[in-house]
Amino acid sequence: MKKYSIVFLLLLSCVVFAQEASRQFEQANQLYRNGEYEKASQLYQQVIKNGFESAKLYYNLGNAYFKMGDIPASILNYERAKKISPNDEDINYNLRLVNLRVVDKIEPIPRLFFLNWWLSFISLYSSNGWSTIGIILLWISAVTGIMIFVVKVITFQRLLFFLTLVLIALTVSAFTGAYKQNEIENSDEIAIVFTQTVSVKSAPDNQSTDLFVLHEGVKVEFLDAVGDWRKIRLADGKIGWLLLKDVQII
Repeated sequence: MKKYSIVFLLLLSCVVFAQEASRQFEQANQLYRNGEYEKASQLYQQVIKNGFESAKLYYNLGNAYFKMGDIPASILNYERAKKISPNDEDINYNLRLVNLRVVDKIEPIPRLFFLNWWLSFISLYSSNGWSTIGIILLWISAVTGIMIFVVKVITFQRLLFFLTLVLIALTVSAFTGAYKQNEIENSDEIAIVFTQTVSVKSAPDNQSTDLFVLHEGVKVEFLDAVGDWRKIRLADGKIGWLLLKDVQII
């Protein structure tokens, strides 16, 4: 009986906790509508600190920072929202819009058509979305596979066999999409420059050569780490070193 009481109290506390987060979220939304963007951003951050995350939460926080003129913080939170909901039109539109405010215009290296298509394809859904699709397809392929041995007509058997092969291929594609999206969503190798102006070095040393200058809001990819230094690569292929304190990880 005592065990059930403990479980009940834990469930009750979770419900109360969730209700409080929902209340704070709505309160932050109201502050945003009233034009109190700084207070709204603080409340959104409090909800996140309490352990709640969603694309909508990060999106609203990004909007608040955008209204405050904090470009790097706005980009950071739009990117975090995009990791959760990669195909959301509002998130992608606002992200493109705020990137127009970034001083550095980084032209990405052209990618192969197939690679562009594949990345666009897997970004249609989150990792959870792809996993759900994969499980559904797996069950359907199992049913069609069993029906091959149930149906006695040769023509239908061949049709079911072909259909099962197609479903298995689609299932593998869905789970591959889930795996790749999970990698993207949980990656700690992408960051946004937060320092207004930073000199990117040729080596992890303040005395090394300055290669180029970056401004706040630029997205970088981590390649290596030496102490507080990070080797970074830009979308255009440029490589150099900067300090971890100059960026925020998405």
